[in-house]
Amino acid sequence: MGPFFPGLKAALNYHPIFVHFPIALWLTALLFELLAVCRSSDDSHRTAVWILYLGTLAGGLTVITGLYAEDSVPNGPAQAVMESHQAVMLTSFSLAVGLCIFAFFARRNLTAGLRKLMLLGLVILAGLLTYGADRGAQLVYQYGSAVNWPAAQQQGQTQK
Repeated sequence: MGPFFPGLKAALNYHPIFVHFPIALWLTALLFELLAVCRSSDDSHRTAVWILYLGTLAGGLTVITGLYAEDSVPNGPAQAVMESHQAVMLTSFSLAVGLCIFAFFARRNLTAGLRKLMLLGLVILAGLLTYGADRGAQLVYQYGSAVNWPAAQQQGQTQK
């Protein structure tokens, strides 16, 4: 793996590989559902639901890798940020699962009101997702969580 994927080999955990998929897919599902509501489009709604399903599947993998990555967060202030990130993202994932179940069972009798309810759920999901992703970014950029500091410092010394 080293010569072909040195970044992957250097990774302390695999959580960062997965985090971008649910973010992109859930926000794209919101966009398509917004189009579905504005245009009364069944096709846009079906697209939104399939993208939501894919995002939730990716979210499941992200949750699993995140739970494994939890041990790499150092004690101290970063721990409190990680606990906030974890709580919000588990809530986001639970909401996404709930929206998937709602979409599956409402697919035959989808009224304009149910479509608006789906849109509201996706807006709330996007808000939670944004807040939780910010806390994840704070872990990396403020506290250096999941960064291999000894290797990075050694590499920096080598390049001077």
